[in-house]
Amino acid sequence: MGISKSGAERYGKMFAQRTDESWLFGISVAAVFFIITLCLSYSIIYYLPLYQPTAETAIAIMTTLRPLMFVFPVITAGLTFVAGFRALQSFLNSKERL
Repeated sequence: MGISKSGAERYGKMFAQRTDESWLFGISVAAVFFIITLCLSYSIIYYLPLYQPTAETAIAIMTTLRPLMFVFPVITAGLTFVAGFRALQSFLNSKERL
């Protein structure tokens, strides 16, 4: 029986292969993750302090989800760093620079 790979492993290997072929692909993926990180950070910084729910159920839901709101920007920032590093490494190893 073979060990099945998780989605993260499969997509990571596909990203590495595509970035080795074209470093521009890695830059574009890093840019997308960077924009997502900025949007998530903006929503936390500006929207969260202004939002004051009045219903008790809404307060309970927000109290539960509040820690998760800080996890997603950290994850996307890490993905941005990894994608940028991989793209830079591919650029330095490529023969067809701009």
